[in-house]
Amino acid sequence: MIVEISEHGSVLKRNHECFIIQTPTEKTEVPAEKVDAIIVTANALVSTQAVALCLEKNIQLVLANWAGKPFGRFWVSTPGRATEVRRRQYLHQDTPVAFRVSKDIVTCKLRAQRKLLADLKGNRKTPNQTINTSIKSISKSLQTLSSLEYSPSFKQTLLGIEGFAASEYFSAISSVLPKKYAFKQRSRQPAEDKFNAVLNYVYGITYSSVEKVVILSGLDPNAGIYHADSYGKPTLVFDLIELFRAKVDRIAIKLFTKKYVKDSWFTSLEEAPLGVFLSKEGRKAVITAYMQDACDAVEKESWLYCRKIMSIFEEKG
Repeated sequence: MIVEISEHGSVLKRNHECFIIQTPTEKTEVPAEKVDAIIVTANALVSTQAVALCLEKNIQLVLANWAGKPFGRFWVSTPGRATEVRRRQYLHQDTPVAFRVSKDIVTCKLRAQRKLLADLKGNRKTPNQTINTSIKSISKSLQTLSSLEYSPSFKQTLLGIEGFAASEYFSAISSVLPKKYAFKQRSRQPAEDKFNAVLNYVYGITYSSVEKVVILSGLDPNAGIYHADSYGKPTLVFDLIELFRAKVDRIAIKLFTKKYVKDSWFTSLEEAPLGVFLSKEGRKAVITAYMQDACDAVEKESWLYCRKIMSIFEEKG
């Protein structure tokens, strides 16, 4: 389990082989053997004995800001399991093992996209040919993926398959939005329309959730498996977020199709006059939707997938 200390004034202490977590309202005792990681996002007191218990049991103890973005953690001074995990992570980059994981990530992403489009199709009162065409195209991409074998250029091949599917997918999404919010293509930095402004922001929140879990797992967030490494970029986080894009896309689609979105959610900036950005009101609304509909599932599934990657590394030695 992941223990999160998010209330100001909380205290983390040790009692033999257990952690004592005391908040302003309650006191809890948790056996160390049940804890995988502890993340502190509040102004809290952490005893040195609690830190020592984390190090003894190889439990990640991470400090993060209020949004959950890690900025520091405690490491044991002697090589341990995390060292071995990362050694294997580096060893298997650009290998058949990396291909296996990358192919699985893209396959999971495309299946989730197809499932989302199938759900949208089922909710339409009238036939939508754009959705039908997109579903068929993504199905063909999945067939191509299933027969794909390892080659040194597998990343470029997978990116090509993923990119083609994305074009079809977003075309279908645009077709179900109210006409005033329809868009031509994905736009990122900055967004060129209101839907992409919401999508960019909710993706940003998701990055923080996934990065937190990757760090807690002991994997190196900067050593990507699918996406090429880039200095200062958490490329493993870029890999894993692909698993959750369709889940997050559902949030953005719901906000628009259920007519929750307001014009006051959007603004422009002097430094990027052609871009569309979320106002404070819009950011608050999107964060609330993410926390209600996706946050717990994203963190839980990220944790499970990190463990899956680690088990594959251990299997291959």
